[in-house]
Amino acid sequence: MRSPTNSAQASGPRATRAHWLLAPLLTLVISGVQAQTPEPADRDFAAGFPMLTDSEHALPLGGFGGTHRGDPPGHVPVIFVHGNTGDACNWRLVADDFRAAGWSDQALWALSYNGRGAGLGAAKSRPDPRCEVTGVPAMTSNDINVSDLYAFIEAVRDYTGSHLFSLVGHSLGVTVARKTLKDHPQLRDDLVAFVGIAGGNDGTSLCPPGSEKIAKACAEIGANTPWLEALNGPDGRDETYGPAQWLTIYDGAGEADKAFLGHDFAQSPALAGAYNRQFPGTEHNDLRVREDIVATYRRFLEAAETRRCDKGCD
Repeated sequence: MRSPTNSAQASGPRATRAHWLLAPLLTLVISGVQAQTPEPADRDFAAGFPMLTDSEHALPLGGFGGTHRGDPPGHVPVIFVHGNTGDACNWRLVADDFRAAGWSDQALWALSYNGRGAGLGAAKSRPDPRCEVTGVPAMTSNDINVSDLYAFIEAVRDYTGSHLFSLVGHSLGVTVARKTLKDHPQLRDDLVAFVGIAGGNDGTSLCPPGSEKIAKACAEIGANTPWLEALNGPDGRDETYGPAQWLTIYDGAGEADKAFLGHDFAQSPALAGAYNRQFPGTEHNDLRVREDIVATYRRFLEAAETRRCDKGCD
């Protein structure tokens, strides 16, 4: 496990009790929802954006983004990737904030790779009434969604006319995005920036021992799995790479984010070679939408774009 680096950590009896009291409940939740079929997600794309198909459920791939084909995006297009049981609506508030900072819809894209979400991605500190809790809480995993994200990236690049792109992932979306770049390494040269928010890069306390036999996602991102070892590479050498700029956003204290409880998991979202930014005491979904945090990663994307495009983006 990656050791803590730059912030106070929660450890000892309190964090340990929280982890193991939560584990039986998590096992019941995982076993109860992973076989559910989700409802189709909303599609709010600009005219002419292609109809893509969810490879896991054979549903239309939902999401939002765009103005019209070929419209200059103004910024390097960013693709937002939600977490497990979520959908593109989890990023509506974020898109609002980017838009208020001068970004165009042509540069703001999100996909729903697992049908309509179930409201489990709602943030307590900043709820969004547009994201109604109407979906079925269907669990998914990483590998099955790689083809969806890859197809979406290619469609966005074709629609916007920009071969450059950036990725912002939250929770499972972080590892889905990283696995897509792993399986399609030709994308790496065109990646400008990667922002990973509360991702299980080195395991998650939501996958206690034995959960890997119940949930595919836990077989992938449980602690010390072969899947994570292959994703990260020997000694973490494939956690980050150029020419992209990398940022992680996470709690780091081991108490507020229930996906990373305790000393052993507090630093899991960090990536070797990234700018690893901790916001101690911030809950899992608040890390995605809290206004000051959104501003932090928006400015990071803009700075990475400026650095990459200093001599032209072509």
